[in-house]
Amino acid sequence: MSALIRPVPSFVAGTALALLPLQATARERGLESPHVLEFFAGNTSAEREGERENAFSVGGQYRYQFNETVGLGLLAEYARDPLDSWVVGIPVVFGFDGSGWQFTAMPGLEFEGDEQEFLMRAGVGYEFEMRGGYTLKPEINIDWVDGETSIVAGISIGFRL
Repeated sequence: MSALIRPVPSFVAGTALALLPLQATARERGLESPHVLEFFAGNTSAEREGERENAFSVGGQYRYQFNETVGLGLLAEYARDPLDSWVVGIPVVFGFDGSGWQFTAMPGLEFEGDEQEFLMRAGVGYEFEMRGGYTLKPEINIDWVDGETSIVAGISIGFRL
C-alpha cells in the first residue's frame, strides 16, 4: 500500500469517532433528514507545469448532517480532458446560523493517470432552499496538490434522502 494512502483509514476512523457525539444532536434538533445527496457541475482551472488548463467537471457528494453546523461526507469528482483526473475526499462542511453559507475543508486524493497525490480543499458556497426540498448551491473551491493550485467553481443541486 502506498505511503500516501496508509494514513487515510486512520484519519477516517478518528474523524468518525470524534464526531460521533454530534449524531445524537441531529436527532434531537429534528432536522428533516440528516442525509444529503448533491450533484455538481462546473469548471476546474488547474495549474499544470506552470500553465493553466480548464476542464468541465462533474461530481457527487453524500453528506451526513450532524446538526445545522457540522456535516461529514464522501465526495467524488471528475475533471474531463485535458485534465482527465479524479478527486475523492472526505469533506467536513460547516454552516453558520442557518443562513445558507457553507464552508468546506476536505482532505483527499487526486488521481491523474497512474499518479495519486494528497489534496487539501477549502471552499465556500451559499445554499438556496427550493420548493420540494431541493437546494441549489453556487460554490467555489481551492485545491492544493503537490505545490499546485486548482480552482473548482460551479453549482450543486442537492436533496435530502
